[in-house]
Amino acid sequence: MKENGEKTPLVDPRLVRLGSVFTPAAPIQNEDLFSGRSDLLVRIAHAVSQRGMHCILFGERGVGKTSLANILPSTLASSGAELVVAAINCDTSDDYSSLMHKLMQEIIAVTEMPNIGFGRDFTEIQSPLSQSLPESPRPNDVRRLLQAVGANVLLIIDEFDRIVDQDLLRLISDTIKTLSDRAVPATFVLVGVASNVDGLLREHRSIERCLTQVRMPRMTADELTGIIDNGLEQVGMAMEDTVRWYIPAVAQGYPHYAHLLALESAWRAVKDNRNEVNLNDIESSIGDAISHTEHSIQDGYLKAVYSANRTALYEPVLLACALADTDNLNFFSTQAVQGPLSRILGSNREIPAFARHLDAFCKEERGPTLVKEGQTRRYRYRFAVPLLRPYVLLQGIAKGLISADILR
Repeated sequence: MKENGEKTPLVDPRLVRLGSVFTPAAPIQNEDLFSGRSDLLVRIAHAVSQRGMHCILFGERGVGKTSLANILPSTLASSGAELVVAAINCDTSDDYSSLMHKLMQEIIAVTEMPNIGFGRDFTEIQSPLSQSLPESPRPNDVRRLLQAVGANVLLIIDEFDRIVDQDLLRLISDTIKTLSDRAVPATFVLVGVASNVDGLLREHRSIERCLTQVRMPRMTADELTGIIDNGLEQVGMAMEDTVRWYIPAVAQGYPHYAHLLALESAWRAVKDNRNEVNLNDIESSIGDAISHTEHSIQDGYLKAVYSANRTALYEPVLLACALADTDNLNFFSTQAVQGPLSRILGSNREIPAFARHLDAFCKEERGPTLVKEGQTRRYRYRFAVPLLRPYVLLQGIAKGLISADILR
């Protein structure tokens, strides 16, 4: 009981608030909790502001595409744009009819019906636009409906990479083409992965001129630090300056891991009745972060490193791959693995000592964990599942294979 008679809460309010500002299991919904990506928002806003222009946002899984799509409408609204917004997710069962009906279900049309009698009063009738869409719509049906809305419409289709119906890709291309040709004030924002850009353009090369392609890279260390600082500030907390590099170094550009580690380490600080997160909080939270990582990632790791031979190097070699320098497409060379592996094992290792391990990681029996491109002696590798890379680092830290100095 507090001195003024107020009851002491059973749960520290900071713990509850932390769960709403750091959301590793869900995309960001609130613009106040979003950090970075301002250049991408400007590019998309520029496309949306041009009649006849549409946008596709693509990048690796886990880089924050859905979070950016979620805060796009409020960002545009805050800049003065008046929009009717429809946002949906694709699934593998969608065809053109189901997808367009889902979109039009999100747009409410308002009509006025005169009341019975001699008065002049009217009753407003609200109904989803999908009620006016034919059961098996064509691109021109969609165009006519959107043209009749009488306002700028933003149509966001997330998880676009889940489309398996090639007819659906072709019809979306046709829809974009007819909306652009008729200068209809409606803009598609398609959110997916790189392969879908090629698939969409292949169906209609002529839409290339009206489709802004925005590649979303992994987040920079500064952007990840912004996420952490912004979230902790919302709770009245902070992180010690000397360890602010640690979580971005582990997260490797993926906001999911930044949210996960920030949440777990901040919880530890609160339970110790502190407002500042320190190195011990972060390092002590590694085990919790590992256990809260999705099972497919955990299983992928175990499949990659398992060996009945205790002297096998699969685990340290995979860890060295996670530490290797990469190019803009996240590929690393064989030579880039040599330095990290030598530091992990404490002695110099030449390429022949681990080349067969890299080859094994590219085969089905170990995932495949890595994807290989190029020619003999000039191969490049990258993680087949990008989110596995930070998880490998978490495991390396937890097992004492790498120190903070090696990580940094």
